[in-house]
Amino acid sequence: MAVGSERRVYVAIALLSASLLAFEVLLTRVCALRLHFHFGFLVISNGLLGMGASGSLLAITERRWRRAPGTWIHRASAGYVVALAVSWLLLLSLPVPDRLTFAELRGARELLVFNLAAALPFFFGGAAVGLILSHHARNVDRVYGWDLLGAGLGCLIVPASLGQVGAGGAFAALLLLAILGWAATTPPPARKMAAGVAGALGLLHLAAMPSLDGRFPVPGKGYLDLTDEVRAVYGDRLGYRRWSTNSRIDVLKLEPAERFMFCRGPKLLALPLPEQRLILQDGSAGTIVSNHSGDPRGPRILRDSLYSLGISIASPSPEVLVIGMGGGDDVWATKLGGAKSVRAVELNAGVVAVHRELVPHYSRGLLEDPSIEIVVDEGRSAVMRDPRRYDLIQMTGIDTWTALSSGAYVLAENYLYTVEAFGDLYDHLRPGGILQSSRMAATMETLRLISNLDAALSARGATLTGSMAALGNRRILTTALVKKGAFTEAEVTALLGFAERGGYEPIIVPGREPVTLPEKYLARADKAAFVAEFPRDISATTDDRPYFFSFTRWSAPAASTLYIDEAMSVSQGNPAFLLGQLGLSTVLAACFILAPLALRRRADEDAVDEGNAAHRVRLLVYFACLGMGFIAIEVALLQKLTLVLGQPLHSLVVTLLSLLIFSGLGSMASKRWLRRPRDRWWLPVGIAFYAIALATMGRRLVEPLVGFGFAMRAAGAVALVAPLGLLLGAPFAVGIRSVEAAAPRLVPWAWAVNASTTVVGSILTVVVSMNFGFSVVMVGAAGLYLLGFALLPTARLTG
Repeated sequence: MAVGSERRVYVAIALLSASLLAFEVLLTRVCALRLHFHFGFLVISNGLLGMGASGSLLAITERRWRRAPGTWIHRASAGYVVALAVSWLLLLSLPVPDRLTFAELRGARELLVFNLAAALPFFFGGAAVGLILSHHARNVDRVYGWDLLGAGLGCLIVPASLGQVGAGGAFAALLLLAILGWAATTPPPARKMAAGVAGALGLLHLAAMPSLDGRFPVPGKGYLDLTDEVRAVYGDRLGYRRWSTNSRIDVLKLEPAERFMFCRGPKLLALPLPEQRLILQDGSAGTIVSNHSGDPRGPRILRDSLYSLGISIASPSPEVLVIGMGGGDDVWATKLGGAKSVRAVELNAGVVAVHRELVPHYSRGLLEDPSIEIVVDEGRSAVMRDPRRYDLIQMTGIDTWTALSSGAYVLAENYLYTVEAFGDLYDHLRPGGILQSSRMAATMETLRLISNLDAALSARGATLTGSMAALGNRRILTTALVKKGAFTEAEVTALLGFAERGGYEPIIVPGREPVTLPEKYLARADKAAFVAEFPRDISATTDDRPYFFSFTRWSAPAASTLYIDEAMSVSQGNPAFLLGQLGLSTVLAACFILAPLALRRRADEDAVDEGNAAHRVRLLVYFACLGMGFIAIEVALLQKLTLVLGQPLHSLVVTLLSLLIFSGLGSMASKRWLRRPRDRWWLPVGIAFYAIALATMGRRLVEPLVGFGFAMRAAGAVALVAPLGLLLGAPFAVGIRSVEAAAPRLVPWAWAVNASTTVVGSILTVVVSMNFGFSVVMVGAAGLYLLGFALLPTARLTG
């Protein structure tokens, strides 16, 4: 801004950054509803490249905007407001193919248009932020600090507002922030008018916010594949729609011909089911709630369904823990089986609200039973904090197929199916207790389950031999039981009788000669050789590498193209897709980075000498290291603290908010800390030391916090994040000050490098974490900061 106080600059960039980050988080929710997993990830990452493209444009047009920077900033801010409105309308109205595959790409044109619509706000918003940073580069420590502070507050907007006013209301809130940011950039002659316009629009937004989502809801996918053979088509039949911080809950009443129960055996298929509602979570994860309170037909089927397998051989009057209440069938089965008490943990408060508010007559038998406790919490975190021991712990088909509330739309990591998770669950069993896990019936899923269980029990001096059993259900589900102790002959006989009554296939029978592949795996002495020989990846997954649903080997990326169109319920994180997206993002980022240099060289009258060229390369590496390093640490921190904080919303609010806030404070203090060039080195050394410490000792640092209440756990997490955040905020300001002092015209180019490589870094983080784990991601990020500072030029450049 040509004229105006520093305070207006800080307010403007904070508001614009808050709006941008809020839009990024909201876009993850829209993509989760409208697109299938891989394509949603593609839209998010490519959309963020719009910020890199805007930085490239600023570098190319630097001479023009330098003549009237205030006008350009104001116009870019106005463009951002308009782009938000246009983008939202397009994202809600553009047609998206129901069936979009990599093999055919029939809807490639529609997907491209959808992608461009998502990228529009990032381009104009990135241009506004980049212009403010470039024009005020001499004061970058404070300007960038307010940028980070605004982003930190922006990450709260969507989670805080979704449950109250839905996606439409959340969009209105972030659009209002953008309008206020635009008003703050207005040149002096028009400020009163801009303030009046912003005030009027603000009142309009506040009035429309509560009803906007109801009038213009985000369309869903229109169908859900419950199995390979069963598809629920709902179109516009949804009669209930409600947002929570985790997802949007849609409820559909199923007609008699559509009714379904996952754990029925073939001999139960002819029995009629009670009235049902299908609960959809972001249109991709479904659970069914049945009227078991008012219709005896449901309990009759439940008693012989796989939901009741564990309770059928458990000790008398067992105490039960159900992880993932969902529609309630697990809870009903254990109640009908004679459980003394049931503790049911459900991640999504919206699912519990369906039981309590929409169909209380369906769930009356659960809601009014004093022996049943329903808890809204993340399952793994709840187990880690629970001092009790149980006779039966069971979970059925728990998946995280949708974006986290943090907006970290990478892959669906799952911390309930890791080696450490199964160890925690096993430790919470009483002697003779049973752990029941029902998963999709794919053989590779069962084998990976065995890999994880075997590693968990081996670490405790126990074995699966004689203590594991499994029954299958028409290639739909496999239910595995692990007993804390060996199964008795009577229990094995009871399990085979259960299989006969329901028509289930015995997959693992204790004491039987190996017949099935899972039995042969269990009997194999050299299990590592079995894992290496199996065509899919069934190696054990850990908390550090929690990708249970990734079954495609990275050792042969070309072969992974054979599986690229596998359903999300079968496998996730295909190497061919991720490497292709990494390649595409890298090429686009390289274009945004190199184009300004090529055009500048052609336009400049004075030739660029070799010394300047070398310094530009070093600057390129420095800002690229910052972009990739920061996002890598951010994602790894979210992963490290999720188990401590529990709910994804808590992980977002505490981890991301504290990281961005303290990074902003670190940027503001950087000029005072780093008065001399030689003072810089303690900065990357400190970042590297802290990141490596978290990578190597992260579990030991956070485990002591698990047993405390949320306030203490949050305070402990903030204490862990704050020092690293303070350090991470300074490097960008240090680099921009160096460029501003030597070659001011390169400042927007540095912004383009940082923005573009952040997107590349987010995808690279996924690739590295899937292969080596998040601890290696942290160590790699430490190396990036050390490399960047080693190459940061100190000699003067010419523009």
